[in-house]
Amino acid sequence: MKKLFKIKSSISMIMIATLLLCFSCSKEDESIPENNAEIETEDIALQPKTLATIEFSNDVEITFKSEEDGVIFEATGHPDTFKGLGDLENLSILGKFLALTNDNVLVPEDLVLLEDNQKLKSEALKRGTNQKHITKINAKLSLSDLKAPANPAHCSGSPGYYSTDAFGQYYRTYKNYLAGGNGTTIYSSWKSGGNKCKEVKLWLSNCSNNKTLKARTYYKNSFNNYKHRHTINIAPNTARFWSKGYLSKRYRKTTVSATGQAGHRFGGYLLFTNY
Repeated sequence: MKKLFKIKSSISMIMIATLLLCFSCSKEDESIPENNAEIETEDIALQPKTLATIEFSNDVEITFKSEEDGVIFEATGHPDTFKGLGDLENLSILGKFLALTNDNVLVPEDLVLLEDNQKLKSEALKRGTNQKHITKINAKLSLSDLKAPANPAHCSGSPGYYSTDAFGQYYRTYKNYLAGGNGTTIYSSWKSGGNKCKEVKLWLSNCSNNKTLKARTYYKNSFNNYKHRHTINIAPNTARFWSKGYLSKRYRKTTVSATGQAGHRFGGYLLFTNY
């Protein structure tokens, strides 16, 4: 019996040591190549629900969508006319909805549940809430109101990228850069002293006339493995701003690739924030 107890104790110690090794934090390696064959089905079921669609100026359409683990904000337009969201980009998803709509427009409940700012929550609740908007909403702002950059020049100039770690966020900015090339995989854990990330943003212009740009998001599960979460398709000659506020903080990563990668370029940024 004593011998059996010793064997069981040894096995238990080995299992504990293995678990500690699995959950230890190591430096993420950007040299890990993206392999589409390794993209796995998410272990959190995706059940997207459109909360509201807003018609914006210059043929830009904005949507708010809810999923089990958070809320998505998305704005899509042509790179020649859609130069970014300017001051709106730094607002929370609820803040964006309140800024874009008139005071008599009801606020989808999921946007309020996600928000951490109590002042914004109170402002939303004064309007009243609903589950979702069936018909499209006209924006009360125009692109010119947002003070967006006159020309982000995502698709011209010398190719390159640079990283920034400041103001509670970590991001990488690209210019005329090769999709799928070195540096197009980044991790939220790269932030200096950063904890887990609660919001992912991307603002990308597809510089190709015939190839689809693909931005993918991943989260790290309890077994220390990165699991594929979203694929954001950006059509040829299209610019897209996409962000998701999550209900929980996790380690995350993003990648940018393309269908038929040779010579396919893009510009913009990938950003992790709300640590």
